[in-house]
Amino acid sequence: MSGHNRLERDLVKCEDMRLHAERAVRFLGGRSLDEFLDDELVQAAVIRCVEVIGEAAKLVSDETRAREPGIPWRLVIGMRSVLAHEYGVVMPEKVHEVVTEHVPALLELLVPLIAVLEAEVGWDADSDEVGS
Repeated sequence: MSGHNRLERDLVKCEDMRLHAERAVRFLGGRSLDEFLDDELVQAAVIRCVEVIGEAAKLVSDETRAREPGIPWRLVIGMRSVLAHEYGVVMPEKVHEVVTEHVPALLELLVPLIAVLEAEVGWDADSDEVGS
């Protein structure tokens, strides 16, 4: 894969991470832990968002990951693995903690990384075309 193609893929995956991080925060909507535990629908939606964040992170190249060492890439990917494969051990309390305490920090680091990748790829947010 050429460097440009890798950057495009990384940009798309980082955008997936951002989008699903924003959704997780929005879906949680400031619910307390007790409110979250009482709402299975919100739990399912938030858990799915956290899974997608981890799946996308897994597909970001090592080169791009190294550009933002503040993102705990291994932990993000590890959380996805637990949620996707260890159904009996999903702890909604942990998911609530991750989304309320760690996802906002993840977003703060992702946004500038995405901006750099967009500039390098030549993506124009207004036209939705690469190289415009």
